Amino acid sequence: MAREWLNNPLIYYPILWSEKIFKKPVFGCHECGQCVLSYTALTCPMNCPKQLRNGPCGGTRPGGKCEVHPEKACVWNKIYNRAKKSGRMHLMEEIQPCVDWTLEGTSAWVNVFQGKIKPPRWR
Repeated sequence: MAREWLNNPLIYYPILWSEKIFKKPVFGCHECGQCVLSYTALTCPMNCPKQLRNGPCGGTRPGGKCEVHPEKACVWNKIYNRAKKSGRMHLMEEIQPCVDWTLEGTSAWVNVFQGKIKPPRWR
């Protein structure tokens, strides 16, 4: 069911800006419009230089370093360690859909309410 009232700029833009103000500094959000933080132990997988959403690329260096940027830790190594510590490994087993780049820069919360993306899972 479409919720057209969410398209009202007086409603939509405050929601979008609240995401930008909160999610960007706290989670390193890249504003993909289809947030999967609840599945990835509250770590944005879009921080991976290859923007992989379903696990590491297989090029992780020794010590958990990134293949592309060896001075940085692999994002998926961080996700795995956080999920293991918090008992959320089961959520990582769910395959996430490919990034829909038409949603980039839009509000993930509004996209959930409008049925464009699946809702987060917290258990």
